Amino acid sequence: MRWLVRGLLLLSLAFANLNDIWSPDVVPNALFAWTVLRQGNVDYDEFTGPSGSGLLDREAYFFRACGRSTATEQPKAVRSVGGPPAAGPNDHVCSVFPPGMAIVALPFFAPVVLSGASPVDVALLVRVGHLVAAVVETIAALLLWSVFRRFTTARWSLALVLLYVLATSVRTVAAQALWQHAGVHLALAVALWLVLEERLISLRRELLAGLALGLGGVVRQTTVIASAGLVLGRPRASLAVAAGTVVGLLPLLAYDAIAFGDALEHGYGTKPFDTPLWTGLYGLLLSPSRGMLVYMPYLVAALVALVLAWRRAGHVARRLRGLSLAWLATLLLYATYAEWWGGRVFGARFLDDLAPVLFAALAWGIGSGLLARPPSRALFWIGAAWSLLLFQVAAFVYDQRWDTEPVNVNFAPARLLDWADPQWLSVLGDVPRYGARVVAAAALTLLIVALLIRIETKTVRPST
Repeated sequence: MRWLVRGLLLLSLAFANLNDIWSPDVVPNALFAWTVLRQGNVDYDEFTGPSGSGLLDREAYFFRACGRSTATEQPKAVRSVGGPPAAGPNDHVCSVFPPGMAIVALPFFAPVVLSGASPVDVALLVRVGHLVAAVVETIAALLLWSVFRRFTTARWSLALVLLYVLATSVRTVAAQALWQHAGVHLALAVALWLVLEERLISLRRELLAGLALGLGGVVRQTTVIASAGLVLGRPRASLAVAAGTVVGLLPLLAYDAIAFGDALEHGYGTKPFDTPLWTGLYGLLLSPSRGMLVYMPYLVAALVALVLAWRRAGHVARRLRGLSLAWLATLLLYATYAEWWGGRVFGARFLDDLAPVLFAALAWGIGSGLLARPPSRALFWIGAAWSLLLFQVAAFVYDQRWDTEPVNVNFAPARLLDWADPQWLSVLGDVPRYGARVVAAAALTLLIVALLIRIETKTVRPST
C-alpha cells in the first residue's frame, strides 16, 4: 500500500505542471496503435499525404520510406541532417524511430482505438501519450527509490527521488509525452534494481538485467551501451548479461525486418558523427543552453561518486566502474553526433538518458560518506536548488518558443553557445506571461511534495 501511495503521488507530479509539453516527434508512437490494430501493419500510409492535403505530411522529418526510398525529387519539407530520405510518391511510409515506446503505449491506446476514436485528434494523442510516459517514469522512479534505500537513509532516498523527478528532464521531457526517454529510464532502473547490490548476483538476475537493457535498445538503440558496462566481472555473469541483451533486442530486429525489409536496418539513416569532440563535450557539459552541469550542477557529486568507485572494493563499486565507462562512452558518442544538442528541448536531453546511473552512483556515494562534510553538502544543495528552480519553471511555462524564434536552433546551433541569451534565462522571463497558471501549478506541486514528505517522515524512525 505504501508503494502504491508513493507511486500515485509521483504520478500526479507529472500532471501538476498544468502545461502540455510535446513535439511532433511523439506522433508516430501515438499513431502506432491505430495502424497495428486497424490496419494490421506498421506503415502510416493511412495518416499521410502530400503537403497541403490535410493529412500528415509524408515528407515530415519523423517519417521515412519503408525500405529503400524511390523518391526522385528533393522533399519540400525540411528534414534533419543525415536522416533517411523521404518516402517517394508510391512508397509506404514508416516511422524513423525504433518501436519501443509505441509498443509500451499500445495497451493504453488500444481501448481508445477500439472505441472508434479518431487518430487525427491531436489533443487525445498528446494526453494519452502523457499518461503513458508518466506511468512508465513513475515505475522507474519507484525502482530507483528501492535502489537508493540499499545505500543510504530513508530521508536521503526521498530527497534523491524528488531530485530525480523534479530537478532533471524527467518533468520537462520524459514524463510529459511519448519521447523515448521514459522507456530508457525504465530499462536502466530495472537493470540497476536487479544487479546493484553488495552481494554476488545470481546468473538469472544477470540475464534479466541484460534482457531489460536489450528491451531498452528497442526503445533507443544506445541503451545497450549500458549493457556493456555490466559485463565487467565473472565470465559466466558477463555471458548471461550479453545473452539477455541479445534476446531483448530481438523485437527490434523483427520490427526492422517487417518495416524496412532488413533486420539490420534502422530508421535514423546515416546520421553523421562529425562534430569536433571538444565542441560536443563543451556543448553537452558546459554550454549555456544544453550543458548538463549548467542545468544540473549538483550532479558533479554523482561524477565524483563514479570516480570514487574506482578506488573502492565491493560488488557495487565494480558495477559502478563498468557503468562509468558506459556513461563516458555515451558522452563521447553524443559529443561527436551532428545534432549533439538533441533538438528543440529544455536542458541536457541526451545525457539525461543515463540519469538513473548517475543517481544510483550518487546514492551509493552518499552512503559511502561523499557528502559527509557540511561544505560539500551545502554546495550540493545550492546546486540542487538552482536545478529545482530551472526545471520547475520550465515545467510550468516551456513551449519551445526560444528554440524556434527568431531562429530554429536545429539550423542555427551557435545560439546554444551564446551566454548572452541562454535558454533558461528566457524561460525564467516567461513566468509573468503565464502568471495565474504558474501560481496554480506551483501551489499544486508544493502540495503534492509536502504530502509525500509528510507521509514519508511520519513513517521514518529517528535512526534512519
